[in-house]
Amino acid sequence: MGADARSLLQLLVEDADADAFDAAVAQARARNLPARELDALERDRAIALRLRDTLIRHRRNEAELQLLNDTANDLAAMRELDSILQAIADRARRLLECDLAYISLSDSDRGDCYIRAAAGNISGLLVGLRLAPGSGLGGMVARTGEPCSVEAYLHDTTLHHTEQIDRTVAAERIESLLGVPVKLKQEVIGVLLAAHRAVRSFSSRDITALSMLASHAAVAIENARLLAAAQTAVGDLRVANATIGSHVDDLERTADVHERLTKLVIQGKGVDEVAHATAGAVSGHVLIVDEHGSVVAGSGPENGQLPIAELGVEARRSGHTLVRDQLCVVPMITESEPLGTLVHVGTGTISDIDRRILERAALVAALVLVTRRRMAEAEAQVRGELLGELLTRKAQDVDLLRHRASILGVDLDACTVLIVAHLHGPVRERIHPALAALARRFRGLATHHHDTVVFLAPGDEPGTVGRAVSRELARTARDQVTAGVARVPHPTAVTAAHDEAEKCLRALLALGRHGDTAQTADLGFVGALFNGRPDIADFVEATLGPVLAYDRDHGSDLVRTLEVFCASNQNARTTAQELHVHHNTVSQRLTRVARLLGEDWRQAERLLEIQVALRLHKLGGC
Repeated sequence: MGADARSLLQLLVEDADADAFDAAVAQARARNLPARELDALERDRAIALRLRDTLIRHRRNEAELQLLNDTANDLAAMRELDSILQAIADRARRLLECDLAYISLSDSDRGDCYIRAAAGNISGLLVGLRLAPGSGLGGMVARTGEPCSVEAYLHDTTLHHTEQIDRTVAAERIESLLGVPVKLKQEVIGVLLAAHRAVRSFSSRDITALSMLASHAAVAIENARLLAAAQTAVGDLRVANATIGSHVDDLERTADVHERLTKLVIQGKGVDEVAHATAGAVSGHVLIVDEHGSVVAGSGPENGQLPIAELGVEARRSGHTLVRDQLCVVPMITESEPLGTLVHVGTGTISDIDRRILERAALVAALVLVTRRRMAEAEAQVRGELLGELLTRKAQDVDLLRHRASILGVDLDACTVLIVAHLHGPVRERIHPALAALARRFRGLATHHHDTVVFLAPGDEPGTVGRAVSRELARTARDQVTAGVARVPHPTAVTAAHDEAEKCLRALLALGRHGDTAQTADLGFVGALFNGRPDIADFVEATLGPVLAYDRDHGSDLVRTLEVFCASNQNARTTAQELHVHHNTVSQRLTRVARLLGEDWRQAERLLEIQVALRLHKLGGC
């Protein structure tokens, strides 16, 4: 490794700005290094910058995770509800980097909810504001129990507006707003909201992060309410001292388990460690089961006779914990993706405190899995960047691209099929990680390019591969997919293949063939025109070849008969008069044409192609 390459590594270690990497290359150029060394240094700089971007993303994810973990620790140490609610609002504002965050609690006596704490508010109208069920975004989230967001609140017609709420929104200058439910055992006990004072959209990542914080908030609020109830009971009922003491012990046990699980997350442990730590707090063993029913981690052996997969489906569908005999199944729920279930196989009856511990453990396991999936999304971005370079770079270092592809398990020379797909509905963000999974399954690369999805995959039959990819995309996106397909003879021809496939896609859309997957050759003369390289001779031969050959071999005049027949608006009698032959002769000739070209030759699209081919043949263009 040269000194300049080592200096780039030193810049990575020092977390230098991107300009510092450019300066290192400029200094090397100033020393008049040989061109070969400069080219190698340029490649090293590009790799170093990508590594720097990846490190920045990882740090951002770690910062969010650390914030959630710090919040969990802080909330576990708090006992007063108002302090807990204010801490939740402060952390929500920091987590989403928004202008304003606030939390409302449900009032069971009045049947509505009211805002209890806020961070970043600029008016005196927000705290204490009451939201009737279904009124405003917060009221709608409280009623439906589902996350909701708007980009321009005052102009959104899907919400139920009230004068008091709109006046408060205007005073706070709120534009974009996101709300998630604070749930306890599937009961909505409040709403956590984040707002921007400018028009912005909220991603699924924002929804997941705020939902995770809301889950922590529900646990903390429950602990605070239970502790307050215990303290009240101690003051009011001295005779219940033993029962209250036991309840406090349960709370401390729960808090201790929660603290241990939180430390596992901070230390970067996986779901296997979470399962073992949970099993140490309850009697029996714990399994982590994915959304497909497969055990991915556990503290003990799997019993194949237990209906784990079936109960997991039922728990995810119902959205709450299921207890069946010695089994306790807790769904690991997020708002953006299914994660599976946590299953406890016990030796006796599941107590309430054990159930609560298991639900907290499921929450922590979900947090670990979400973090791991974010790392998988980073891998998907790397795959997309590599395909993006193949699509946009003019002077490509093929060896370097092959090496980078091989790191991802992709044989670039074997990827000979390029698909450009159009999803007819809005492209959801959840399709991005799904693209990475599809790319791994097909041993290829995938990315979003403008308003399409581009897929590079291996295969000998482009049409077969294209249809398979389109089916998987349609199944994943739950939407109709139209796709153009082209062959890639060499990695340097990806850009040209993309242009051909994209033109084929535009032709399909222009023809109204939504949901089809095709190559340029499948579109006849329309495909040739859209491809920009029309081969007139091939088109005429493909359209009229059997008729031309018959005329040559038999000295007949079928081509002339076709010309006159088309020119006379498909009138056989007029054709006979023009050719000076009997009407039956024309009928016999047309029957012969049908045998040569197929019985569907008079259908509108076929007949149009035949007329175009006849004109080109007559003009001598073939």
